[in-house]
Amino acid sequence: MGRINAGECSYMDVEWYGVDKKGHLAVFCSAGVGNLPEFVCCDIDRADFLVEYFNALEEICESRLYFESTEKAEQVATKFSNKGLYYFDANDGTMYGMETLHKYYTKLSAPCMPLYYGQLPEHIKKMLNTMNIDDFSLVETVSVNHAY
Repeated sequence: MGRINAGECSYMDVEWYGVDKKGHLAVFCSAGVGNLPEFVCCDIDRADFLVEYFNALEEICESRLYFESTEKAEQVATKFSNKGLYYFDANDGTMYGMETLHKYYTKLSAPCMPLYYGQLPEHIKKMLNTMNIDDFSLVETVSVNHAY
């Protein structure tokens, strides 16, 4: 069980997952700038396992994009949201073709049919953390306290 250290936070694009109070799931991409919560930094092996699990999920729905960007950025966002996840990125998508990075996360896409925490296998549920967010569908940005 390794830890993501402070230096790694400044250059690693960490993909991490959270649950809102309604049981919706979201993926967050840090781009080496976004704050990483303690529950992510404390166990890099768990973080990597969750990445593998969610990347292997099948698409279950259509999604809605909240920004226009490069084709690649749009594909990444829709890939996750088509799996039922809300997609938040430290790049807010405001500058077409350029990165505008922040410590907070901006919702870039949303699923038309969200995947719920209750639908996940027990071993995955145990690895996820509920965040202090009522409903990912109702927020545009998410701020988290940095582990460091």
